[in-house]
Amino acid sequence: MKQRLTNHIKLTFYLCILTAVAVGLFLRDAPSADGFLAWVYQISIAGYFGTLLLISSALLLPFSLLSKTRWLLPLLAWVWLVYLAIDLVVFNLYRFHLDWLIVRMFLLDFSGMGIPALVLGVAGGLALLMLAGVIWLYASVRSGTAKRLPVFIVGLLLMPTGWATNSVINIWAAYFNREEITSYRPYLPLYYPVEKADSAQAISDWWPALFPAKAGQIELTSKKLSGLVRYPLQDPACSPKPNSPSILFIVLESWQADSLNAEVMPNLEKFAQHSTRFEKHLSSGAVTVPGLFGLMYGIHPNYFELFKSSPGRNPSLFTESLHQLGYESHVFTSGNLDGFSLRKLFFPHVPEQNVITHPTDEKVVTSYLASFDNTSTKPRFDFLFLTSSHSPYTYPPDYARFKPLPVIEGGFAINRQTDAAPYKNDYHNSLFYLDALVGKILAAAKKSGALENTWVVITGDHAEEFNENGMGYWGHGSNFTRWQIQTPLLVMSPGQFVAKQEKKLSLHQDIVPTLMQEALGCAAPVNTYSSGMNLFQLPAQRGSILSSYMTQAYWFDDMIFDRTTNKKYDWADIKKERLLDNADAVRLLLQEERRFLSSGN
Repeated sequence: MKQRLTNHIKLTFYLCILTAVAVGLFLRDAPSADGFLAWVYQISIAGYFGTLLLISSALLLPFSLLSKTRWLLPLLAWVWLVYLAIDLVVFNLYRFHLDWLIVRMFLLDFSGMGIPALVLGVAGGLALLMLAGVIWLYASVRSGTAKRLPVFIVGLLLMPTGWATNSVINIWAAYFNREEITSYRPYLPLYYPVEKADSAQAISDWWPALFPAKAGQIELTSKKLSGLVRYPLQDPACSPKPNSPSILFIVLESWQADSLNAEVMPNLEKFAQHSTRFEKHLSSGAVTVPGLFGLMYGIHPNYFELFKSSPGRNPSLFTESLHQLGYESHVFTSGNLDGFSLRKLFFPHVPEQNVITHPTDEKVVTSYLASFDNTSTKPRFDFLFLTSSHSPYTYPPDYARFKPLPVIEGGFAINRQTDAAPYKNDYHNSLFYLDALVGKILAAAKKSGALENTWVVITGDHAEEFNENGMGYWGHGSNFTRWQIQTPLLVMSPGQFVAKQEKKLSLHQDIVPTLMQEALGCAAPVNTYSSGMNLFQLPAQRGSILSSYMTQAYWFDDMIFDRTTNKKYDWADIKKERLLDNADAVRLLLQEERRFLSSGN
């Protein structure tokens, strides 16, 4: 029993050491440590992974003490090391990390991956050698006996200290946009360090000399400038137009496509009679962050973590172009755009006084209406993000048009198959309220004459499900069916008076390139700065990349392939399983994922 305990602790210790070596290999192309704190942070990453291994080891300890299951830890340790080795190769080749898609493509289209049989044979041999090495570390007396147990234990106990250090530094760095710290994250697989914005100021107050309460201003060397991102591929070459049009974005939280109708949203249904309605429009995500990222960048959400790691270097090209062309920009929201570096990414040049945040959408709209300055000669860009339609769905009592309402708020969490009607009524009431607020905006813009020279874009960040799939899914972020990713899109160009309908697939990623071409006069090819296409030149067939909290998926042929869970289902019905048999579409999306990576092949 004592020997088995020793072997278990010993292998855990060596596994932490080997993982730390792998971390070093992943970071060898990363920016060199810029200062003492960055150097400490790099070392602390080993503590992050070591703590996860330590927790896993503790859970597996009972199995190691039994003779029939004592080989479970060595087997899983070998799988972990093989995963790290394969991911390291994949990352060096493609600049993204291993997931189910690579495994599926290997099995489905081995020849298309371009891997010679000899290389595969060598890899298999190396994997067997790794297995032999793990067994030797676990069972051999030469790798350590009970006498060295204190050394192993002390080494393992250092892991939580490293994790705590990693967490403190990352909380501070993420909040204050310190790229000398955050730029390491994309280089590492399965790396999700702690981010807790409400603790960042306390950390700075605790040790202000080491953690100053200010945004990062670092001197970037040529190596740092290269990083992992190459965006844009060339200057967009935008030219100011005579009488440049203004641009108005209105984004409604959690807006399901089926809710845009005359009963729920009469004002927007009326507005649709003077705009282009995109009937099959997909958000870039099933949650807010990737949804807004695709909307404001015009590129797929898989790039978000890369851009977030260095927001000062990679702001939205769209808003950068607006700034360079002299647009007067304003942001009005009842949500929080400071988290996840969204404000730094989307609106770095918007003055503080032009970023208006209120707790209620009514005050947001009131502030927007009060901001009109008829004496200004500058074109405007206005971004409104209204959130009353996010659970728990807020609205004044006068807007409770749809009944009955839920007896227990959030009662579906207790019974996932409960009657959805009361909860959807509650949701529709919030949209009915937002429709009235948006109606005020559109009426004021029309009365002032602004609509005559304004591009108006009205959409949602993502959609909202009420168990339409019959699988107990509610809200958003849990799957990629149409109930969570299909949101309305209405676009009105200056002077448009005739309703148009577009039935081809459109994406959030298409909005930026459309405006860059049509409103800003950008001459560069769209594919040099966007993953999308002009909304008025959509192809008959295409695919897309989608993201949620921790998962990512591909959309093509009306099919969802969840790259994280390996599930394949119809986008209209999650119960309908699909086969992954379109290797060409997968390869095309793989190329899309690498278009703006500096070392992608």
